[in-house]
Parts: sequence; structure tokens; C-alpha cells
Amino acid sequence: MLASERLLEIEEKFDATVERIVPVELDGETLRVVLHLKDGTNLRVTEQWAGKILKRYSYYWLNPTNELKVGWDNAPHHTQLKNFPDHKHIGRQKNMQPSTETCLEEVMGLILQ
Repeated sequence: MLASERLLEIEEKFDATVERIVPVELDGETLRVVLHLKDGTNLRVTEQWAGKILKRYSYYWLNPTNELKVGWDNAPHHTQLKNFPDHKHIGRQKNMQPSTETCLEEVMGLILQ
């Protein structure tokens, strides 16, 4: 999926809950944006696509002072965790947990609960 297409999809899906979207990088199938949510938090989004397959992702949800709430990614480290390579960092980088949220839609569903 092209980054420009994905950006349009994100704008359509999350228009009601996002105050603004700041594009950082739109390069072929690589997307980096910051979603500023209406509650004052923000979500830093990075996705790398290969056609319709999401290959790499990271979603870092930060509080209004840019401190980590939860960060989800599939970087191939932390091999000891169940669901490797999918994991999340809760409250701080060193607090890793297995994760079942593996796309922006699932992460936003959790954030918006």
C-alpha cells in the first residue's frame, strides 16, 4: 500500500477522534505520521508496507507531556516474549509485554475504549 493511500485511509477512519494528523514521512510504502488525539495525547505511527501486507509497524502512544503510555511494535528483538516479534512497552521502554494488537486499527480500538 502506498503511504499516500494509507494516509487517506487513516484520515477517513479516525476523523472523529483525531484533532489533527501531522505527516512526517510519506515515501513509497513507508508512512510516518503523528496523530494528535482530542484528549491531548498523541500517537506516533510508523508503518512499512509490501503491497497489502504490513511488514513493520510501531505505534507509540504518548501523554500530553510526551511521556510513554504504551508503545507497540514488531521489531525483531525480545525473542523471549510470547507472540514474538509483536510486543508492547508499557509506561517505559524496559517494561515489555506480549501484544496481540498488530495494526493501527487494533491499537486505536484499545486507545479509544
